[in-house]
Amino acid sequence: MQEPHDNFFGLILPDGVILAFIVLCAQLLTSIHILSTKDQVRSAIAWIGLVWLAPVFGLFAYFLFGISRIRRRAKLAREKRGLPPRTGALADPDGNCLADVCADNVSYRWLAHDRLAGRLTGMPVTADNTIAPLRGGRQAYDAMIHAIEAAKYSIALTTYIFQADQAGRRFIKALVRAKERGVEVRVLVDAVGNLYGLKPVSNLLRRHDIPVGVFNPAKLSWRLAFFNLRTHRKLLVVDGIHGFAGGMNIRKHHLERSDGSPIVQDTHFSITGPIVHQMMDTFADDWVFTTSEVLKGRTWFGSLDNVGAASSSKIVARAIADGPDEPRQKSAMIIESALGAARENIKIITPYFLPDEALLAALEQAALKGVKVEILLPEKSNLPLFSLAAFAALKPLIRAGCQIFVGKPPFDHTKLMVVDSNWVMLGSSNWDARSLKLNFEFNIECYDDAFANHMHDWASQKFVQSKSVTIAMLNKRSFIKRLFSRVLWLATPYL
Repeated sequence: MQEPHDNFFGLILPDGVILAFIVLCAQLLTSIHILSTKDQVRSAIAWIGLVWLAPVFGLFAYFLFGISRIRRRAKLAREKRGLPPRTGALADPDGNCLADVCADNVSYRWLAHDRLAGRLTGMPVTADNTIAPLRGGRQAYDAMIHAIEAAKYSIALTTYIFQADQAGRRFIKALVRAKERGVEVRVLVDAVGNLYGLKPVSNLLRRHDIPVGVFNPAKLSWRLAFFNLRTHRKLLVVDGIHGFAGGMNIRKHHLERSDGSPIVQDTHFSITGPIVHQMMDTFADDWVFTTSEVLKGRTWFGSLDNVGAASSSKIVARAIADGPDEPRQKSAMIIESALGAARENIKIITPYFLPDEALLAALEQAALKGVKVEILLPEKSNLPLFSLAAFAALKPLIRAGCQIFVGKPPFDHTKLMVVDSNWVMLGSSNWDARSLKLNFEFNIECYDDAFANHMHDWASQKFVQSKSVTIAMLNKRSFIKRLFSRVLWLATPYL
């Protein structure tokens, strides 16, 4: 039998009633917090439903995963660099806009898109950049190692997965040699990606006195609340003047077999020009966020005078650093804007395809306007459950006129979007909720007809070698597989 206790009203109440009253108060206060802080109605409804239908579990889950404490940490990190916090206030960035750096014949649709992207990112476009695709791990890793070996002042490297295997050991040795000749080296690895393989690369680098940061490590504290937020960025910046970006991790899976055939297909990019300073700015933000050390000055932001002057490529580009510390989903909004600007064709290559309703609607609208929309997915994913969920959402796109293709093995990890042979987006983001809402990502948008035509032609070769997906093909799958894929589809926001 429960023992009664006096409460502050002088009433005698059983323990169970007091506990129920406390839980009720917690539910009310939590619901007020949800209504005050959530911007999306579906998210608010889901959290309020969980809090009231499963009180103890719901309250605990919301305390851990529903409160965005990471924005507070990001604000403090930027203040340490002497930069204003990202408040979401929209204003044209200081610097050039597209009309300033492009020929007079640039169309209004891209001028309008540039205005949107500039206000979202707070970054101006940069001119006179060179961007060269590196196809496959061997070509990409060789170029990156060569740049590290040539470094004179600084090396900044961040990646999601960095394994101490056949590929990773080459990077470790090159970084150690750079440090020994006096180069400043900083390496940032994700806490989850650092655990791939038996030997965390962070421990190996620390043995050689190389400064290493581990992004968002799991700790039994309130910080566990945002352990689900990972850095998925892949950046290498050398001397502040030469950069590499894309979707390629550092692991032997990206290397070719002895006969030259790839285990995994992927594409990375070698970059020079003013855009590299925007890349370094993103790394410096992540580094101070993780370690509290501020990186600044010519050591890290080198002189760009005459960099790439011998090249005929003069690509206009902008960095898109996105993450859950941002008030808006910048990458998704920029993608939607580019889809709306399309007039002729859209080519999308992505390993993971589970876009939200807004992106799906934008794709359907583009196809219904007569734009040729082509999407290439892997026939066999390295995450089979993810692939099943993706196929569950393809029918509406096909009915609207989108053309879906699946590429033959090996698994293609490439992330690329080309619109009208005018605009290219490359980087680390996948077309799913994790990339566009939860992960810290880095992408680059490019305005250049020659580069866009080159990437369009290169992408077209992949589409030619792929197989078209039809409604009939989707219907031929077994009932169990179709049903299971729809069940997985319900978990789309969390995959």
